[in-house]
Amino acid sequence: MDLGITGRLALVTGASSGIGEACALALAREGARLAVAARRRERLEDVVAQALALGAAEARAFTVDLTDQASIAALHRDVAHDLGDPEMLIVNGGGPKLGPFTGVEMQDWDAAYQLTLRSALLLIDGVLPGMRSRRWGRIVALESTSVKQPIPNLVLSNALRSAVVGALKTLSTEVAADGVTVNVIATGRIATDRLRANYPSAEALARAADDVPMKRVATPSEFAPLVAFLCGEPAGYITGCTIAVDGGLVKSLL
Repeated sequence: MDLGITGRLALVTGASSGIGEACALALAREGARLAVAARRRERLEDVVAQALALGAAEARAFTVDLTDQASIAALHRDVAHDLGDPEMLIVNGGGPKLGPFTGVEMQDWDAAYQLTLRSALLLIDGVLPGMRSRRWGRIVALESTSVKQPIPNLVLSNALRSAVVGALKTLSTEVAADGVTVNVIATGRIATDRLRANYPSAEALARAADDVPMKRVATPSEFAPLVAFLCGEPAGYITGCTIAVDGGLVKSLL
């Protein structure tokens, strides 16, 4: 299927590893232009090389600290200067601190807000005017199944990622007539550093896989094609959705 995004510019954050890297490479296979961003510049250069080898029309690396408002502003300026205004945005970043409600402090809530909610809002604010003026844009936020079914020991993720979904659902109706789609992917148990932090032993990881109806965790490459599809022309009528990629883990109907 031709997704119709050859030459279109995508900004992908958290792109130095895991799901973010896989999404960037999936877009590269479609011939997109890429701005990949994360804190680890040296790892990003490897992602750029892979993206170009896979067919990206262009790819550049940018450093960003998603907890720093000035760093996000600098990212927007640098991408616009070097590549132009992004037409696609993949919002991705590390998860907040693990812990139950009674195990986190108020400063942890503040840090989680900055990392998870504020960073998403700032990233979107930086690209939205250009998307609306061109009457075409794609925003995909990578969140967690915690927005559909709270996960034990992840109170900060349960709360702040749900706030992202609420904000983006609202946004989706405001910009739909401008040709901008806004969707969320609720990631299940994907083999990333984050999953390994929450399930640190081999026994715990085996239990995590056993909870999934498919009896395994997914790889980032199994997740990324849906993100690429949502960025494409064929997905132009899909907006305001939160789609779980979880091997059937979430039991809710919606």
